[in-house]
Amino acid sequence: MATFSTKKILYGSTSLIPTIANRIQEEFQNDGYEVAMDALSSGGYDISITKGGVFKAVLGMKTALKVTLLPQGSNIHFEAGVGIWGQQAIPTVISMLFFWPVLITQIWGMVEQSKLDDKALNIAKDVVYMNNNNGAGATTSNGSKFCTGCGTQNVESANFCCGCGRPL
Repeated sequence: MATFSTKKILYGSTSLIPTIANRIQEEFQNDGYEVAMDALSSGGYDISITKGGVFKAVLGMKTALKVTLLPQGSNIHFEAGVGIWGQQAIPTVISMLFFWPVLITQIWGMVEQSKLDDKALNIAKDVVYMNNNNGAGATTSNGSKFCTGCGTQNVESANFCCGCGRPL
């Protein structure tokens, strides 16, 4: 069960899912996290991110984040959740009864974990943004732009499609 959860639809091509997954894996591994990534038959990815050894697991401070990227139509469904999982439930109960000072460290750990889903979402948004800025809107000779998502003609100065709302 996740304590913090983020769900978002990213308006980008589903072909970006492997790129987003690899970028999330890279960024978190560079920060010292263990990352396990599984490709799904639907074309999506499940990414599990953990940090902390046995000592942190006993205290209930082991960091855990699960990111799921799934194709949803022509867009990407992003979901990330952090919180108290199985390895943290027992230490939480014990600390509440006997070791209340440890509870303070658990709360601090959960506050730190809440920032992880935002970091993963920002990485995914960056990949989509960079891809959308590299030719997402085709410009014609008369200066108007066409949305590659829905084909609507837009004025040259438009940043978003007037037909579907996607970034141009």
